[in-house]
Amino acid sequence: MYGPGVRVGNWLETALSEEMRVSEMKKRRESGNLLLDRTRAVYDRFYQETVLGPPQDVLAFGALVQLRPVKINVCRQQDIDQNLVLSVVITQEGLHRNCNTINEMCDLSVAPAPHPSLRSSFRIVSPNDDDRSGQYLAYGEKFRLQTLEPADEPMYLFSGPKRLNLSLPVEKAFYTTKHGEVTLPLGLVSHKNCGPSARVPSSHTHFFCAHKDPDLRFESEGKTIPVNYPLIIVHAVTNRNLAVENVVANTLFGPEFQVSVQTYKNVYKQETWKNQWKFTY
Repeated sequence: MYGPGVRVGNWLETALSEEMRVSEMKKRRESGNLLLDRTRAVYDRFYQETVLGPPQDVLAFGALVQLRPVKINVCRQQDIDQNLVLSVVITQEGLHRNCNTINEMCDLSVAPAPHPSLRSSFRIVSPNDDDRSGQYLAYGEKFRLQTLEPADEPMYLFSGPKRLNLSLPVEKAFYTTKHGEVTLPLGLVSHKNCGPSARVPSSHTHFFCAHKDPDLRFESEGKTIPVNYPLIIVHAVTNRNLAVENVVANTLFGPEFQVSVQTYKNVYKQETWKNQWKFTY
């Protein structure tokens, strides 16, 4: 008197579909293509430990360093105990595209670094392709910051002025503002996409260091730069400073502070804590 709730054909089709789904998941798990497995692999790769240096009292080309904000004010409290440094963070788009190393889709942030790692270490290199390893870097002298990977295609930090249509030079998932205007973002560009006829001019990867005291900048220009000493990092083309923002972005590695290329000064025409950094080994 009572018929089955579903047809036998539909039941068989559902069972086979479930069996195929489980089989496909097992294959992807064995090959390491599950999203969870890829995320773990990227996490382990980006946190691979590195060795900084060679340690010395002043900055030099070729040195492997970390870039640390002097302090960060959050809710009027100084946050200085988390070992925060400039870091590379992979985006969800990069993860879905199976990118397992540093690439142009990565963002920059300021993140806790319990130890020097692939994502938080940078090499100081010359503004052109000359090898100046071992030569001292001076105030006012241009340089590039290069990531450690990929080894066969150097990646540089860069920014740039807004385009004619007021669009930004770097596409990012998160943005900050100053007085309602979007600040210039900081991004990564590969060597092949950087040059006279490339997407990004070489000059957009150039930075230089300025003394933290505006009254001493003229006389300090050309002098060597002490390690672990507060300074200002200026983007050469826009003449704006590298800045850490007290704005948190929820990245794949957790909540981290955003960075920008924007000058912040107080009523005394001195750069605030947002623009103060120091190089460390």
